[in-house]
Amino acid sequence: MFLRATRVQTPPDKVNEAIKNFETNILKSLRSAPGNQGASLLVNRQTGAGIGITYWESAKALAASEQIGTQSRTQVTKNVPGSQIVNVERAELMIMDRTAAPKEGSFLRLVTANGDPEKLDAAIVHMRNQVLPLLKAQKGYRATIASVDRLSGKLNVSTVWDSKADLDASESKLAGPRAEVAKIAGAGAHDVQVEIFETAVVELSAAAAQTQTARA
Repeated sequence: MFLRATRVQTPPDKVNEAIKNFETNILKSLRSAPGNQGASLLVNRQTGAGIGITYWESAKALAASEQIGTQSRTQVTKNVPGSQIVNVERAELMIMDRTAAPKEGSFLRLVTANGDPEKLDAAIVHMRNQVLPLLKAQKGYRATIASVDRLSGKLNVSTVWDSKADLDASESKLAGPRAEVAKIAGAGAHDVQVEIFETAVVELSAAAAQTQTARA
């Protein structure tokens, strides 16, 4: 499975408008798109940062959907005053581990590591074998989604939690393993970014919502 992630900056007082636009306009256009496996919208209500993520069954389906992606981005800037598109990234989904169904209102820690393309698979193997068991042992854990961009060497790992309190409580247990994964991926200490988001909208197909861990 593949994904396209569109990062948007919205005025904090317009976040609810951005959520409504995603629900009423963007999801509607996606539902009939060939190969679409769903979408989610992540937001930070304090800063106005947001990421819209669409999931696709294949690289071919992702490529064929680029016009829809362009239209969606145009709708955001048109319908939500003050919104700006920051960047658009595409990636291959490597891990989708779930212990609970996707739900709105959950909280997510997004870790982005700029590593070495040749070391991404090793990092994914380490994530699957060493880090996932630790994650599953934490209170409030719901899911891990990991994706890679094999051209740039970027590794994105999202862990999803029942509440912000559960997310915060897990940090002390996960900071070390996170640094180890980044090191294996070839990322330096300054090549890692950690962000916190709320799951504002999530609508996934059965295929995208189920647990799946791609083998490297």
